[in-house]
Amino acid sequence: MRHQHIPSRPHVQGSTSPLRLRHSASGLTDGAGLVLLRRIWDQYRVGTILDAQTASIPGRFRPALMVEVWVALLLYGGAVMHDLRWFGGRGIREIFGWKRVPDPSTFGRWLRRAGSALVPVVDELIWFLVRARWAEVGPPASVTLVLDSTVAVRYGLKQAGAEKGYNPKKRGRPSHHPMVATLAETGDLMGVRWRPGSASASGGATSWLPLLVARLRDAGVSDITVRLDKGFFSRAMVACLEDLGVSCLLRVPDHHWVRGALGPMRCSAKSLEITRDPDLAIWSGSGTLYDARLLSLEWRRTEAADAQLFEGVRITQRSHVLTNLPGLHALTAWRLYNDGAVVEKRIEELSQLGAGRTAVDDLDGNALLWQMAGLA
Repeated sequence: MRHQHIPSRPHVQGSTSPLRLRHSASGLTDGAGLVLLRRIWDQYRVGTILDAQTASIPGRFRPALMVEVWVALLLYGGAVMHDLRWFGGRGIREIFGWKRVPDPSTFGRWLRRAGSALVPVVDELIWFLVRARWAEVGPPASVTLVLDSTVAVRYGLKQAGAEKGYNPKKRGRPSHHPMVATLAETGDLMGVRWRPGSASASGGATSWLPLLVARLRDAGVSDITVRLDKGFFSRAMVACLEDLGVSCLLRVPDHHWVRGALGPMRCSAKSLEITRDPDLAIWSGSGTLYDARLLSLEWRRTEAADAQLFEGVRITQRSHVLTNLPGLHALTAWRLYNDGAVVEKRIEELSQLGAGRTAVDDLDGNALLWQMAGLA
């Protein structure tokens, strides 16, 4: 360690004593924030858990190391395999104690080789870390489990599972269509399910929900509400929720046969407090659909005060929510449903972490990329 001084500057306001500078030959890094990841990894023995369950996966690098490298890369700001080269000389290896970092080609081959075996392991690891956090702060007494889907547009021809389907971002372009599960109250990510672009919004949801609900109940959560948007609506989904014995808030598309299941609509006395517009009223109604309560709201705007009702009123929005929660008013059900919109923020966080930015020509490899993004 060498020391030197900046000579005193009598004409500068303040102390006239020289400033003492200290410096060393130690390297600097712009990834010091990753020390927190290192501590979490060690505290919860994540590497040990991965090693114990992936001993049969061949390769030059341990699967636990590969997962750690990719999670660190996502948190560091990387998103594609080419970014692995950043770890060559920025002081990151010293933080984690890595002797070597795999190059992009090696990492791509590992994804294809390890995907099928490692996807369920990382999925369990995500839930293990959620339970570990709850052990510190206590499990929630009640939760709202929210499922939603997102679209990752693909432009190449070699990303396995990149198929044409639901793609509001780039219509007609192939995409991947993963599904994400979160808890509205705590923000915990419950898991990610990778799916090809041709999958429907609800594809695989009825087989995934029993696992998620079982995990929550095993953790001591008894009051579970499942919130789903209209892309998940079907008779099979309603039956699945009924069999699971959970509460539900399921948005229903505005089909004519849905409106036919409603009773008479009534003007809400509190609509003026909500809209603060005397020409905009909220009407509510209820009915029964698939043995559950159908609650509906209509936003009606008066176009002209002296016009007849059928000419002077325009319905600006109509929404339906199917629920088995007793005693709910339509407005209350709509507010509870909107509270679950936090899942969109969680999906945006996944996007900010680089989820979906890269893909390989292997189905299980792509699924593993999304699972590791969820772990990050």
